[in-house]
Amino acid sequence: MSDENALAEANEIDDEVKFAPDAAPYIERIPGFVRGVALKSMIAKAKEKGVTLIDGAFMDENNPMK
Repeated sequence: MSDENALAEANEIDDEVKFAPDAAPYIERIPGFVRGVALKSMIAKAKEKGVTLIDGAFMDENNPMK
């Protein structure tokens, strides 16, 4: 899946929280079989913090695998 497709799919998950273009490489690295769950978790974390646009830095800082 290309970065553009991954980003488009991620941005369809929630109406309130979106992913910035620089988040696409991070999204692409998430294995497909867990991507939906991982992105929903990232969206929940963003909502907790009052964030409406998830960028690459946010994804890096909130990566549970770090």
